Formats: sequence, C-alpha cells, structure tokens
Amino acid sequence: MTASRRILVVDDDPIVQRSCERILSESYAVEIAPTGKEGLERLSSGRYDLALVDLKLPDVSGLDILREAPNRFPDVPIVIITGYSTIKSAVEAVKLGAFDYVAKPFTPDEIESVVAKGLARRSLLEERRELQEALSGRYDISQIIGDSPAMRHVKDLIAQVARTDSTVLITGESGTGKDLVARAIHYSSPRREGRFVAVDCGAIAPTLLASELFGYVRGAFTGAEDNKPGLIRSAHGGTLFLDEVSNLPLELQPVLLRTIETREVRPVGAAEAVRVDVRYIAATNRDLAELVAKGKFREDLYYRLNVFPIHIPPLRERREDIPLLARHFLAKFAGTMHSRVEEFTPEAIDALCEYDWPGNVRELSNVIERLVIRSEQTRVGHVHVKESLPPARRPSEVPRTAAELNDLKKRLREEAAAAVEKAFLLEALRRNDYNVTRAAADTGMQRPNFQALLRKHGLRIRDILAD
Repeated sequence: MTASRRILVVDDDPIVQRSCERILSESYAVEIAPTGKEGLERLSSGRYDLALVDLKLPDVSGLDILREAPNRFPDVPIVIITGYSTIKSAVEAVKLGAFDYVAKPFTPDEIESVVAKGLARRSLLEERRELQEALSGRYDISQIIGDSPAMRHVKDLIAQVARTDSTVLITGESGTGKDLVARAIHYSSPRREGRFVAVDCGAIAPTLLASELFGYVRGAFTGAEDNKPGLIRSAHGGTLFLDEVSNLPLELQPVLLRTIETREVRPVGAAEAVRVDVRYIAATNRDLAELVAKGKFREDLYYRLNVFPIHIPPLRERREDIPLLARHFLAKFAGTMHSRVEEFTPEAIDALCEYDWPGNVRELSNVIERLVIRSEQTRVGHVHVKESLPPARRPSEVPRTAAELNDLKKRLREEAAAAVEKAFLLEALRRNDYNVTRAAADTGMQRPNFQALLRKHGLRIRDILAD
C-alpha cells in the first residue's frame, strides 16, 4: 500500500482523529470529516478508498452513512469505530454491509490490520471490475465479426435477449462461434458481474456429470469426503452455459428440467434443495427436434431450452464475411507473432472466399494462423492460400471466358485419363506378379507401348516393389 490510497476518518472525537492520523499517515493519505454530513459529501465524491466511520456522530449516524453506501459509494469498504458499550450495534452494522469494526480504544496494530484488510478487499473489487470490463469488451457484440444479413440478424437477437433472463438455445455447426455468442449474451446482460460457467456436456463422463452439475454432500458416495457445490451453484447470480447439450444423458435430463423450472438444485445425497439464481444458455451442433423424434432427447426439456433460439449459419452460407474475418485473424496473429505480414492480395481473398470451410470460423482462424507462421513477405498471395488449404478441398477454378473453359475441360479430361491409365498399369502389373512382358500381353498391348506408358507416368518396377 502507498500514500496514493486515501482514507477518510469520519469521527467527531479529536483524540480518535489524531490517533488515526498518527498511525496511518505514514502509509496512506488520511483526511478527517468531523460530522456525518460532511463524511457523506466527501465519500460521495469518489476520492476515497476506505472510510473509518464512528457509529455515533452528532448529526448523521454511522448506520445512516452505511445505508447510503450501496447507492452513493458502493466500492468503499466502511470500517465502523465503536465503543465497547455499542459492540452489539457494530455487529449489526457489519450485517448491514460494513466491512468490519474496531472498538475504542484501539491499538495501532488493530487499526493498521483492519485498514490493510479493507484495502485488500478494495483492490480485489478493482481487479474484478477491470477483469469484467476487459471481458465485456472482449465478448461485446461488436467483437462478433460479420456484416452479412445473417450475422446482423444474429447480433440483433443477441441484443434483444441479453437484457432478459430468458433461456437461450444456440444452434449451428461446429466452429461457427456458439461459445462466443453465449459469452456475448452474458457480458451484455445485467448478469455481467456474475460468473459465466461453461460445461461441455460431452467432455465429462456420464457417471460424473451429475455430481459436476448438481454437486454433492459429504458421504453421498464413496470418495465424497467434502461437500461440493457443483457448477450450477457456482453460476449463482450469473450464467450457466451448457455446451453440446445433446450429449446430456437421458437420466439427467428430467433433473436438469426440474432445476431450471424450480430454480432449485439438489446436490447428490442431499435431503433438501438449494435456491439458485442462474440464467441458462444451451448450445448444440445437432438437431434436437430430430433427437426428440427418435426418443434420444426429452421433449419437455427441449421446449424449456428452446425459449429463445439463435441459429448461427455456417461460413459457406455467408461468404461475404470471410474477408472481414480473414483480415481480423491476420492482424491478430501478426501482432502476437510480431510478423511482418500485413495484408492479402485480392487473389488470395478470392481463394479464401471460394473455399467451403467445413470447419467454419475455427478452421479459417487456424488457416490464417498457419499462413502468418509461414509467411516471409508482407502480403499473403493466392499460392500461399492454396498451399495452406487441404488438397481435397482447395477452391475450384472457375473459368471466366469460353477459351478458359475449353482449356479447363481439356486439362480435366487429361488429368482424369492419366489417373485411369496409372490405375490400369498398376492393376495389370499386380495381376501378373509385376512382370512387364506378361502384363503387356495380358492387356493386349505391345511390350514397347506398355513400357512407354510406364515411363509416361514415372512408374518403375523396383520403385513399385520397394513401396
């Protein structure tokens, strides 16, 4: 702690004022407010990190100041100063929200200790707020990249549902960004100060999922040596994100349904349920309605989760977003890797847009990261993109003129014929124990013609046998 931390002492007793100044002024900036009214005015200015407030003041009492704190200075820890005769009232003050109390006459160690603890709490609150602000910025709706009509619709839905506590079901293929949408809903909602707790229903063994979600009490089963609150209770005041909810075992589905509807969770082995305040968001890459029809997912739970559906379209259905996403990832990875790469050529962007992206945004991110790692120039070209895409899924070439069309058709015919010729030669050799003379006779070809075809395709018997 340094003198940059400001302490306000609200007390009308000159002895207490001088004692606090003498004990604390070497480490903190200490100011005095002799009346409760002046203390309220100063605390409302937002300049102080902690307040020492006498329970009994000549005008406004310490309890009055405490009652004003949540609305006027909620982040300032208040330490009540009291005499032994009013310790009971000080305890009540703590129940009302005071950080702690110290009894007069206090020792230097006592006052230093309680102030240090109060400022430590203030630091934790500040760090938590900074983290929440950083996360809110990171997962703000504006951070969802995409300006296609489909993505503008998704953003509109997020904005509409974020201000409510309604249950949301997010659907879409793997890699489309369901987790990002769930976090955007949470961090744009009044629950943003609460926790965002994510659980992958497919990543936890079915036998363990009940205890992970609902918690358990000591002795509920072998190995349950202590009470465990569970993920649902951990999300109290915040949001629980059930990723890949289609993997939730059938036997747990009615328990989850009851938990959502009653807002109560019963830990495994517990006799009574516990009240919880949780907002539920679920996501899946499967068709839950189809699973319901097949008896693999409960219909009542499906309707309970599907209060507000949001579908994220695959990247191939919103190709206009690919350039935005690609440039976003290029800037991101170039920055973290201190790469000199700065941009894509127009041909590279075209190649990215022509690809179908079966892995969606996640695959695009991985490809751009790979391009940044491999790039030694400032621009990423068409050839670099083609080399970084899986061979079987590289962008198809679309001719622009009739001449280009004829050339492409000719090349494709030649490539197809070459593949058939090579297969023809290898199969003939296999049937005849890789004897060229017999293979040629078997196919009805002259041996020189058969050998010429082998040379055309670079096939040599010793290489074939070596493989």
